[in-house]
Amino acid sequence: MQQLLVIHGDSDRILPIAVTGARTQKAVSGARLVTVEGGPHGLIWTHAEIVNRELLDFIGQRRSAGADA
Repeated sequence: MQQLLVIHGDSDRILPIAVTGARTQKAVSGARLVTVEGGPHGLIWTHAEIVNRELLDFIGQRRSAGADA
């Protein structure tokens, strides 16, 4: 099963989480949504530590899952 990581800020006024991030999670089987509190549309710059931590965690999990496949 493929996995998808969705990282979305709850303060994104350009693409609100309810319209994009939450819908993506529901639409894609196995998708994991990480909601960044206070994260705006450009959260990769404003909340880089959280985004990087979540990406590294996701990559680690994916490698572990891929090793068994």
